[in-house]
Amino acid sequence: MGTDPIIYLDGSKRKYKGNIHTHSTRSDGQYAPEVVINAYKNKGYDFMCLSDHEIYFKSNAHDDDHFIMLDGYEMACEMSWQKTGQQYHVHGLLDESLNSDSEFEHDEEHEKPDYEDLGTIQSMIDDMRNRGNLIIMNHPEWSRNKLDDLLKLQGYFAIEIYNHQSELDEAVGYGVKHWDYLLKNGRKVFGIAADDAHGGDMNTAISEFFGGWVCVEAEKLQQQSIISALKSGHYYSSNGPEIFDLRVEDGFLHIECSPVKFIRFITHPFNGRTLYHKDASLITKGSYRVEGLEQYIRVECVDFEGNVAWSNPIFPSELY
Repeated sequence: MGTDPIIYLDGSKRKYKGNIHTHSTRSDGQYAPEVVINAYKNKGYDFMCLSDHEIYFKSNAHDDDHFIMLDGYEMACEMSWQKTGQQYHVHGLLDESLNSDSEFEHDEEHEKPDYEDLGTIQSMIDDMRNRGNLIIMNHPEWSRNKLDDLLKLQGYFAIEIYNHQSELDEAVGYGVKHWDYLLKNGRKVFGIAADDAHGGDMNTAISEFFGGWVCVEAEKLQQQSIISALKSGHYYSSNGPEIFDLRVEDGFLHIECSPVKFIRFITHPFNGRTLYHKDASLITKGSYRVEGLEQYIRVECVDFEGNVAWSNPIFPSELY
């Protein structure tokens, strides 16, 4: 392991807060696009994506110096439910580095495929990538996605580990078990927290809106800069706490976060470690010795209400 620190999140650098999964009246949402966009702007978000079903958003009409819209959409293959008991909702974000010559236009619709077998979903992912999209698998618990099927599918960089609307309405918002299964089986995949808000009162204490987000350490507030940072894992996901700094230095994984009750280092194939104070006082930093034989290590910062900030996994084999 080298002597120079490997920095995943730098406490001295700006992080941009964004929600990449929410709907409007362009598909099955309650509010017009302008209403949804302004709500996130007014809440202090730096970016968002209107991921309406099968209809692409690609516009900078709402961008300013402090807020941008990410281009993208959500694709579904719901006929699979009748045959397999599963649905597949796949998220695409415009990734200009893919150099597609067939990118979607604004408001262009993408027809849902007729499900035949898992190859239908793989073809859908491949088509989305060919048209210039970075791929996320949405709400795997709500979709009843089988672990082995997610392992067989290729071409996605992340999976939703927290879907706020699914958790509020149906208690199926957490996809962490799917994430760990993929990681334990050798897949290098990142996690995403998002709202998936469709409607309801935005101003209540508990709302479908403003409950799951990512904080991205990007060079600037610009579409491809945000996408590049997501692809490299330079962000964290949260439904509450903040992560300020995450780095490997002198053989330890160090984390600094907002005040929480527990800091949990989760590893495989070995047991991890939970840090806390026995008097239940707040904890804001912690360290874990990296043995080098762990397949992956990820960190959860858990506050007193049970809200979590999730780091992306690090892979010790890449540290040598």
